[in-house]
Amino acid sequence: MKNYLKKTVKWVGILTLVMISALLYRVNRVMADGYGLTMAPMKQNIVIDPGDSYRATFTISNPANSTQDTYYSIEVEPFYKDESGVVIYSEEGDHGEIVKWVTPSIPLTGKLAPNEVKEVIVKIDVPESAPAGGQYFAVNVTASAGPNDEDSDLIDISDGATIKEVKRMSHLVYAEITGATVKRGEITDVNLPSFLLSGKITGSSSIKNTGNVHGEAKYVLKVFPLFSDEPVYTNEENPATSTILPNRTSYHATSWDGTPGIGIFNVVYTVEFEGSKAEVSKMVIICPLWLLFVIIFIIVVIIMWLVVKAKSRKKKTATA
Repeated sequence: MKNYLKKTVKWVGILTLVMISALLYRVNRVMADGYGLTMAPMKQNIVIDPGDSYRATFTISNPANSTQDTYYSIEVEPFYKDESGVVIYSEEGDHGEIVKWVTPSIPLTGKLAPNEVKEVIVKIDVPESAPAGGQYFAVNVTASAGPNDEDSDLIDISDGATIKEVKRMSHLVYAEITGATVKRGEITDVNLPSFLLSGKITGSSSIKNTGNVHGEAKYVLKVFPLFSDEPVYTNEENPATSTILPNRTSYHATSWDGTPGIGIFNVVYTVEFEGSKAEVSKMVIICPLWLLFVIIFIIVVIIMWLVVKAKSRKKKTATA
């Protein structure tokens, strides 16, 4: 019986080692089979005169730690941004006409060997009749493991269903066509909380670009202790920014990641956009729920004590 148990334990151990080895081999193989692209830079701002040409450039590369060729495909699309700043690829609006004037310099499909770098040159020929204002397009580069879509990775999600893995990067081009450009905006809302149970001190705002070209908004958050002029947090030297496209409204929130769980602070939140500026200052109290209950309990106890004491005095007075 003992020999049987020993043999059983031995074989179980061997099978376990085999399974672990196979799993490690599979993990290493999957990691080794990785593919992808890097892109630099991710965006650029350009100014072009009607009738002129411009060459916008960026690079794509297959990382040095990759072990296989990466196939790529390129397409050019107009884009805009929603209120949260998410890029939406769409033909919507009058500011995507630039895609008709764009010609990429390299083939729209190809491959990159590990550590290979290619420069993408996008030629923009602006017609004389081009309207002044902003024009926006994205050069989308999609990576795959093979030359065809069928060669892309399939990821199991449930019950045999699969989705196709897509590795896609976008180079965003913000173009300003010179002429009668209008840079103007309206800061429609600026908010700071007065009381927080938890979370981060956050300033939020909405800005509407009422001009015909994009602009850069700047957001500064300053947090001071209750009795001090020295900030415990400020992003003044490196303010948050966002690019707002014409005829679009942008919502933005700026937070202090190091917000403590309890405290009282003086907070100043400033927003600037195309000559407009708005600022709000508030005392912000951070009081966790448990502390709020403790405070309420103490207040109730004090009130009850005062009531009992008042009744006791009244009773003594009546007796006298």
